[in-house]
Amino acid sequence: MRRPRTTIGTALVAALLFAAPVCAGAQVRLTLSGAPLVFPAPTVTDYDAGFVAAPTGVGFTVDVLSGNRRTQRTTIVSIRSSSVSLGGGKPVSDLQWRRADLATWNAMTTTDATVESRQVARNTLNDPWSNTVFFRVLLSWTGDPPGTYSAGLVFTLTVTTP
Repeated sequence: MRRPRTTIGTALVAALLFAAPVCAGAQVRLTLSGAPLVFPAPTVTDYDAGFVAAPTGVGFTVDVLSGNRRTQRTTIVSIRSSSVSLGGGKPVSDLQWRRADLATWNAMTTTDATVESRQVARNTLNDPWSNTVFFRVLLSWTGDPPGTYSAGLVFTLTVTTP
């Protein structure tokens, strides 16, 4: 069977949401690294396995820059796609993600999915903290026409104070 030619690329867009309470006056930063993410052209082995993985992940770091050191905050890093499709009729759910420290793959959606949440206190508890998100795209011998696929991804940082 002839292998279809497929190029899969993913552009990343960062969206930051800072919810700094008035009483705490905190400033928190989300930094991304490893973007844009580009997948290699799938091989016969990839099609047989049912997916092609990106060679690297997207790293993120959450850093509390200011505010009271005794105030604990909850930081939540979320991810979503800005599109319902990867193009060519391929659903965005064929793009999967997982945290570097977990083995479970998650289907990408257009609603925020929590990647990780941690309690932080400036320069003490979990400050700064980081992780990496890995990606793969599901492949089908019969369902993926040749083409270029892409998706805009949105990483969101939400910060709350109890």
